[in-house]
Amino acid sequence: MDVVAESFAVGQRVLALRSIAARRMHGQYLTPPSVARYMAEQLGALPDDFTLLDPAVGSGVLVCAVIERLINEGSRGHFRIEGYEIDPALYEVAILTLERARIGAAKRGLNLDVRLHCGDYILKNATQRQPTLFSMMDEPPPRFDRIIANPPYFKLNADDVRVRASRGAVGAHTNIYTLFMALAAGGLADSGRGVFIVPRSFCSGAYFARFREEFADQVTIERLHLFDSRGDNFDEVLQENVIVTFSKRADQPASVETIAVSASHNGTDIADAEPRAVPASLVIHRHQRALVYRLPATSEDELILRAFDAWVGSLHRYGMEVSTGRVVAFRAEDHLVHDANDDSVPLLWMQHVKAGQVVHPLNSFRKPQWISHDAAPLLVPRANYVLLRRFSAKEEARRLVAGAFLGSEYTYPQIGFENHLNLVYRRHGELTEAETVGLAALYNSALFDRYFRVINGSTQVNAAEVRALPLPPLDIIQQLGAALMADPRAMVDSLVVDTLGAANLLPAELLIPVKL
Repeated sequence: MDVVAESFAVGQRVLALRSIAARRMHGQYLTPPSVARYMAEQLGALPDDFTLLDPAVGSGVLVCAVIERLINEGSRGHFRIEGYEIDPALYEVAILTLERARIGAAKRGLNLDVRLHCGDYILKNATQRQPTLFSMMDEPPPRFDRIIANPPYFKLNADDVRVRASRGAVGAHTNIYTLFMALAAGGLADSGRGVFIVPRSFCSGAYFARFREEFADQVTIERLHLFDSRGDNFDEVLQENVIVTFSKRADQPASVETIAVSASHNGTDIADAEPRAVPASLVIHRHQRALVYRLPATSEDELILRAFDAWVGSLHRYGMEVSTGRVVAFRAEDHLVHDANDDSVPLLWMQHVKAGQVVHPLNSFRKPQWISHDAAPLLVPRANYVLLRRFSAKEEARRLVAGAFLGSEYTYPQIGFENHLNLVYRRHGELTEAETVGLAALYNSALFDRYFRVINGSTQVNAAEVRALPLPPLDIIQQLGAALMADPRAMVDSLVVDTLGAANLLPAELLIPVKL
């Protein structure tokens, strides 16, 4: 009997009775069997007697994968397994599945003590850990030798009871999966080991900054496995997923020199993924005092990180800034116009931004492409701007899509930019046309797109992330812009790499256009 496949199948049948919206609201995505077996292997060498926790057991797929591994390895010890599941239907499925697995294991000499709880793991444990989720009180809850989990993924409101119970640990606003990770880190025994599959959104950005600092203080990340595909493992998940393997840090942790990094398209080819030993300093990186986790999946990614890390340019250094468009469509509905008139000015949406250029108006575009000029607080002066889409569809080839908005091409005194656009502009004065075109070219290049993918796994491109992107010297940006203005048909990827290479800003190994 394949208990791993069975537990996944029965769980999927339960979830199939629910709408996609309901599954998304509760963050319910079961672990495919191939991924579950991989995660069970990442638990490392298993002693003859150990305790295991799955804080979001679902239908029992991950626990079954661990039991299967113990059977295959001929283990004969005593093992205590504890699990939590908040969903009553999945809890009932897990009870039945794991009881069959326990009976099958007993026939092979395995003594399993399986204890499942129908309840909220966070509420059960968070109040016992103060002053942070990572530390223990005088009477700590049980610690576990191994923790394995695929926690739910959804944002928590500041007034959520789980946030209040854990306030002070990872900030007032968080995603529920980071609470599971934080509690797991605090619940690991000395030399214990944990493995989680989660969105990689925690790796960067201000939203999870405090969590990353706390997590890095408590555990040593040993391996990271990245999935290139967002949707092939979990339907309707827009973020890339990562499997994080970590061990409990000692009181005086020794620094690690390398972290194993691997990647696969999805779970079907995960067994073939070969890990690479990547310098820890490239993965766990501090940029402008903020700790971030980066995932260089290839040796080429490492070269790109080293090159970008050596650049000292930035928007701030060059007197530039980035902000989001001021027009929030549903709030400005009374000012939006479908057909141009004497009282309207252009309204640009992210659909108007193509690779390297801005096209307005668009034929067959159903949304209003004009806005009344009496909406003055929502408008900006006509000038040169670099526009970047704030969102990309998961099937799009490029994460960064930028266009050069040149004021000379418009006669209107003001312009409206919808809120799904980022605008790069000069704080005092105006970007030159060469700077505008050159900066848009950089953002549109495969080189920058690949860098952004290594540091960020979300479909969103927010202003803070654009602001933090390293830049080459300003004269190089101007040189790129001048070259493209002289020859608009030039291949951007080749031009960017050739120009940076000629200025010794890229290593020789990257002096070919970067392939996605």
